[in-house]
Amino acid sequence: MRLACLLLSIPSVAFADRAAPPPSEPVQQGDVAVMRPMPPRPIPAPHASAEVARQGKLMAGAYTCKGNRTNPDGSSSPLIAKITIKTELDNAWIASQWTDAAAKLTDYRTFDDTSKQWTRFLLVSNGSHETLTSLGEKSGEWLWEGAQSSSSGTLQVRHHEKLTGKQLELWGESLLGGTWQKGYTASCKR
Repeated sequence: MRLACLLLSIPSVAFADRAAPPPSEPVQQGDVAVMRPMPPRPIPAPHASAEVARQGKLMAGAYTCKGNRTNPDGSSSPLIAKITIKTELDNAWIASQWTDAAAKLTDYRTFDDTSKQWTRFLLVSNGSHETLTSLGEKSGEWLWEGAQSSSSGTLQVRHHEKLTGKQLELWGESLLGGTWQKGYTASCKR
């Protein structure tokens, strides 16, 4: 009896790690009302954000880019690239194909209406990849921040974009030795 009284006096917090029972509704069985669990609510189906189609329409097209790339030894070399941008998978993703003499890149980005954040996956022909996020355009510029993973390790990276009419300005940086160092610049025209 003493143990039963002790158990009844323990606050419900002690059992907080247990899963909460499903909601229930009373069901009359003779003279007694019995609680019957209700079926769980269905999870809403994901859907593509209208923001992706809107931004994809602004960016879509074929671009020719010229700029500079910083080499591992600190020197610079010319960068000439072609970019094709379009929406894919029923306007759920903006897809870009980047081709230059040094590498080929595939870039996918989408928008999450709940978090109000963009997510970007960048895949490179050398086996490296980047996962980046952005809050979108601010003062005419996009800032993408994330990490690059490759066989030589992981780096913090940032990419900047500025779209003005048919002109797309791009530049990227990596955090090396505690300092942001520019990796490339490119001016692209549709």
